[in-house]
Amino acid sequence: MEADQELVWGEVPEIRRPIFTIDQRPASRLESLLYGWQHTLVDISPFVLPLAVASAVGMGPGLEARFINACLFAMGLATLIQTTIGNRLPIIQGPSATLTGTLAPIGAQMGAPAMWGAAFIGGLVEMLIGASGLLKFFRQFFPITVSGVVVISIGLSLGRVAVRLSVGDGAPMNFLLAGLVVLLVIVLQVTLSNRWRGILARGAIFFSIWMVGLGLGSLLGEVNWSLLAQKPWFQLPNLFPFGSPWQGWEFSAVAIVGVLAGYLGSMIESLGDYAATCAVSAERYRISHMNRGIFAEGLGSALATLLGGLPCTSYTQNIGIIATTRVASRYVVQFAAVVLLLYGLCPKFGALLVAIPRPVLGGVFVLVCGMIVTSGIRLLQTMKPTTANFMVVGLTLVGATGIPVYCRYVLPGTWLQNLPGLVRLLLTNSVVLAVVLAVSLNVLANLVLRRFAEAADGVADDHTV
Repeated sequence: MEADQELVWGEVPEIRRPIFTIDQRPASRLESLLYGWQHTLVDISPFVLPLAVASAVGMGPGLEARFINACLFAMGLATLIQTTIGNRLPIIQGPSATLTGTLAPIGAQMGAPAMWGAAFIGGLVEMLIGASGLLKFFRQFFPITVSGVVVISIGLSLGRVAVRLSVGDGAPMNFLLAGLVVLLVIVLQVTLSNRWRGILARGAIFFSIWMVGLGLGSLLGEVNWSLLAQKPWFQLPNLFPFGSPWQGWEFSAVAIVGVLAGYLGSMIESLGDYAATCAVSAERYRISHMNRGIFAEGLGSALATLLGGLPCTSYTQNIGIIATTRVASRYVVQFAAVVLLLYGLCPKFGALLVAIPRPVLGGVFVLVCGMIVTSGIRLLQTMKPTTANFMVVGLTLVGATGIPVYCRYVLPGTWLQNLPGLVRLLLTNSVVLAVVLAVSLNVLANLVLRRFAEAADGVADDHTV
């Protein structure tokens, strides 16, 4: 138990002192609900990623709608698990883009039963990894240098998605909406930080999305209200809607190995997310955060598949919200979990997110991603200023941002498609590539070569004597 409380880093960096720390609560439940609801407004993956999987396995429109509701409900359940019996950090859980990248092709090639079976087994394996305590042996591979550069890579990777949402098809209206929502967030945060107990400033993202997204967007005819009208008010989630481990699912070794590669990438991202969350929350990053967090993600993922939703992982964009608003309370994130459960139970409620114009969410997302990058930069400011560390940071950032772009858009498409799935994931996913490069370069520069140099110096000293 004592070993589980050991720090991952010897240093304890503080990126920005939060107004509400992890164990503090806002003054009222209404204020907690405001900040919690705000967290859910930038989580667009529950709508985008399920559609990719639904298309791959041939779901019709009716099943797609229920699939999205199941994913939202599973998000709320997994978030409650993480913030109560997991690592108890203020982290939203939701469908993993890395894992979806392996689930969709497996579903298309081997069928939905094999996909669901592999996703369920992967969740159980992730649970066992977290429960085993093995992650403590990987502590030396995640120093501040590695964690900082991975956080920056996460922000840059998500930033590309944010810009794509903001620009859309390039229409002037997209730039107007995205620019206005960013401007309003900045104005509320800068000018109202000391007024009305700072509530408007800390809820700047929430108010800006509704004012620009639904208010101005409605006046300009950019809100899809018909989508909201089509949804029912209440719908209970179904247990085993797409089969179960004992009826309908298939357990293919090939599918399981492929999905486990996606789970591995998801776990690597999560370890970086835990580091970033601790940094922006003024919390000491402990081994228990790693073990209990991965255990909770595995449990949440296994339960999500039973409910007919996608496996869950930590959401990086919510770290940016914490850095922006300085509200790091896990109780606020538990309120967010309740809102996500309501999204799943009330499709009309959840359809509000879909009705908001994409450029509005994209504009907020740009701001959030910028704060994630800033957090990574501040984290790197606390590392030891050695030549080896500078080389690890520089080579990782250039490689993680350049290699995926080159592989996706310069090399022939057939070349990439003919590679094994794990290699393809490595070459096209900036975050996974950043982790692999940063860890490998850090081991080479700060462990292997440093010890070799120290040993050589020792031999030289002996000869001198």
